[in-house]
Amino acid sequence: MEKIGLLIDTTTLTRDDILGYNFIKSVSLGVSIDDVLYHETDLSTDQMMKYLHEGRKMMTSQPSPGEFLSKYEEFHKEGFTHVFVVTLSEKISGTYQSAVIAKSMVDFPLEISINAPKVASFGVALGIPLMIKAIQEGITFANLQKRYESIYANGHVMFTLSNLMHLFRGGRLSKVSALLGTVLRIKPIVEMVDGKLQLTKKERTNNACYDHFFEKVKEYTEKYSKVYVDIVELNRKEWGDKLASAISEKFPNVILNQSHAVSPVFLVHLGDQGFGIAILGE
Repeated sequence: MEKIGLLIDTTTLTRDDILGYNFIKSVSLGVSIDDVLYHETDLSTDQMMKYLHEGRKMMTSQPSPGEFLSKYEEFHKEGFTHVFVVTLSEKISGTYQSAVIAKSMVDFPLEISINAPKVASFGVALGIPLMIKAIQEGITFANLQKRYESIYANGHVMFTLSNLMHLFRGGRLSKVSALLGTVLRIKPIVEMVDGKLQLTKKERTNNACYDHFFEKVKEYTEKYSKVYVDIVELNRKEWGDKLASAISEKFPNVILNQSHAVSPVFLVHLGDQGFGIAILGE
């Protein structure tokens, strides 16, 4: 009989309903602060906000293959026969590749499937409760692969930030795009396109960004019978609440979640002010 485990990375730990299951484990990315390396799980949101405001030197790092191998070994010792791995997009992190290398080092019986949707952070987290539900209902490993593909086939992430220089310093956005957003004081909209972060639109106000996000939700409700939305807010609670209220009123069938923070790795790259959405449609 199959016993399936789910392995995620810590950038996905943005909401409470994916914690506390005995078949879920996580592998931590790293954050270096003034050349001292920490696991993401060792740093609170409050600490990260303090470091950002102080202008500390910060860098991020992927998990090593050895850290993935250690988790595979834990699953095996606990009697799991299969492990389904979901990491953030391989286009913005080497985390997926570390998981693949670790799989090649496994010398014990354990079937492993490694997957990286073209989203990240709260975009990955949005689909994890659906994966959890499938495992709890006794889905086979082969059908779990199909369920994963259905969940993330139409995933999308989009957000606006007050300062794009964090993305430039982390190598996730070009200097020209970052300067356009920062120096000209526009409200840039950044989206994940084919697994990469791209500056796709330039607005003048938060209201215009809000309208753009709302229209994306509307578009999904017209195309898909099931729509899941996660609103993320980084010190922009008023905009997160406004968007949530409008979506709930206009589209009551949308399954909605609000996240008030991202993981430390993404705080390094996104900064401490912004709001946006992750969306899935089936």
